[in-house]
Amino acid sequence: MNIGIVGNGVVGNTLADIFHKLGHPIEIGVRNLKEEFEKKSHIEYVQMEDITKDNEVIILAIPGDKLESVLLKIKNPEGKIFIDLTNPIGPDYMLLRGRYTSNGELAQEILKDSHIVKTLNTLGIEKIKHPSIREEKLTMLLAGNNKNANKKVEELLSEMGFDPMLVGDIHFSRYLEPLAMIWIEMVRKQGKSPENGLVWKR
Repeated sequence: MNIGIVGNGVVGNTLADIFHKLGHPIEIGVRNLKEEFEKKSHIEYVQMEDITKDNEVIILAIPGDKLESVLLKIKNPEGKIFIDLTNPIGPDYMLLRGRYTSNGELAQEILKDSHIVKTLNTLGIEKIKHPSIREEKLTMLLAGNNKNANKKVEELLSEMGFDPMLVGDIHFSRYLEPLAMIWIEMVRKQGKSPENGLVWKR
């Protein structure tokens, strides 16, 4: 499966390495190909707005407060699957959206003819790289409107080592995004070990 990643930061590059090792061709969309940045030989780099051209799945690995401006620049998103792992976090780790809306719903509203799946937003990059604790798979929750898109994302999450669990349609993003704040509070603010995560017994 060809995977495009919007975002050339730590999260985007880590996911690129993970999916490359799993055998998926990877492209990273950057703001300007003429800028100087470190390139990896196993990754193709394209202009951010062209990330949908050759990719079936596009991962949004960008700051949550930049979501709208980035999505408005992407060309030909129709029919594509977008994995939204953003959280609408502002200064001092405060949520900018919640209760009545979410980044996931905003993405689906902007890209109305695409398939948004909210997932990979409730853990830090430490556990995305190593999605288990004492050999038990961590549960990764996801939400999305399209059955086929959800199934493909579940398959990718399983390949990564997660135990995926669909919670409902895209409006459940408004509950998954605040859930991320628990991990952020404990690990990023309180300095506790990142060796924690959700296991949903079922």
